[in-house]
Amino acid sequence: MTGTDPQEEIQSDAQLAAELASDELNPKALSTPGRKRLARKRLVFDVVVLAVYLASANPGITGIPVHEWVGLGAFVLLAAHCAARGMWRGTGGKGLGLTILNVLVLLVTALCVVSGVMVSGTVLPAFGLFADGYYFWDPLHAVAAKMLLALLLVHVAVHIPWIAGALKK
Repeated sequence: MTGTDPQEEIQSDAQLAAELASDELNPKALSTPGRKRLARKRLVFDVVVLAVYLASANPGITGIPVHEWVGLGAFVLLAAHCAARGMWRGTGGKGLGLTILNVLVLLVTALCVVSGVMVSGTVLPAFGLFADGYYFWDPLHAVAAKMLLALLLVHVAVHIPWIAGALKK
């Protein structure tokens, strides 16, 4: 700590966050120490979100109950990730492309969660509920999960320059 007022530091972080969100893919946007510090914090959060997704995407490893509950948590974290990044700002060029990609990721994740809950053997019964339509929801869940994996791979690939910039000393 530098002995500055914590309120000023919070405001400063908020301003840096807004600047970073507006220039997400530009590694040069990480040129100041404050921006780099914030980018590293964001990267840690992003890695946690990705780890939670990877854990929930492997029911053979985690078991179905963990898969279902962690999948719900992954959706909450993804929504927080999108809200923290201001993912809906792009209006042209790369910004529009990123916005479309981010909206697709969020929609496909929601589809995966809804279809997963509808075939749930743990979450719905925990609330005393049961859903019909297994032969509709289960294939939809499988397709949505594969689409989500593909979209997340594209999302990470598009952000490699930002990730590299955040990791530089």
